[in-house]
Amino acid sequence: MSYNDFASDAERQRFQEASQESIRRGGLPLNAIARLQDQEKRSGTPSEFFTSDLSANELLLTHECGFAPLGQVMGSAVYNVGYQYLPTGWYGVGSQELAVITQAHYDARNLAFGRLRDEAKLLKADGVVGVRFLMKGGDWGGEMLEYQAIGTAVRRTGAPPPAPGREPFVSNLTGQDHWMLRKAGFRPVGFSFGNCTWLQYPDWRSMSWYNTELPNLTQAMYTARALAMERMDAETRRVGGTGILDVKVDDNIREIEVDNGNNSSQRYYIITFTAYGTAIAPDVPADDRETKLVVSLADPIQGSINL
Repeated sequence: MSYNDFASDAERQRFQEASQESIRRGGLPLNAIARLQDQEKRSGTPSEFFTSDLSANELLLTHECGFAPLGQVMGSAVYNVGYQYLPTGWYGVGSQELAVITQAHYDARNLAFGRLRDEAKLLKADGVVGVRFLMKGGDWGGEMLEYQAIGTAVRRTGAPPPAPGREPFVSNLTGQDHWMLRKAGFRPVGFSFGNCTWLQYPDWRSMSWYNTELPNLTQAMYTARALAMERMDAETRRVGGTGILDVKVDDNIREIEVDNGNNSSQRYYIITFTAYGTAIAPDVPADDRETKLVVSLADPIQGSINL
């Protein structure tokens, strides 16, 4: 059932309010639930169909490693960033993590990926592959974050639906990489994420007229990276992972000027570091693993075809 299925404005309004209440509880919009339930009912019937952002090559290799696509799934969250107090400092004194902004990133990410898994569970999927992770906003002065995750839900070919309550795995590996991972005797166990937003006050070197390294900003970047990577590693261990593949990093340094009143202002540097990847674990004993050589047959500039 969707918004346009209702005959009156009052019914549409009640539907919208109920849908937003589901979102406030961390769930899915009601029209998304209805669409996925209808799609799952058609599974195994002549009217079955699926949507996917897998390429033809990825689809072939997904089938090759024993999985069938069920449909494209998405998780999204638009999140308000609360008030972040800036401590008073100068020349490097008072530099610290901006915990409110860091936590906002985690909250938005958890909501988006929770909804991605909820959509996969409605399709009775074992997991989600090829996840594309999009993040917008969160810079200093912005009020909103937008997190979005999109991928293809899959289920083991010929296997019964997973038991109720079982969480599907989430992986940002491509179809080719997922195939190679399975052939090597490993499996994806989750999506690991680490983030840090760091406030760095300038030191006297920041005012130099000469080419020179800014050691306090270099150190701040290393500190933000260390905190983010430690958190990503901790998430991997919590889901039973023994390693992380396809780690991607997003980092930036932004200089801002804040009005302190009385015709004065303060300069700050905001460093944001985000890292994420697919946590993996052994799937079969080492002696039983099959390893195959995968060779790219295409010009890397034009794209590759893995066989």
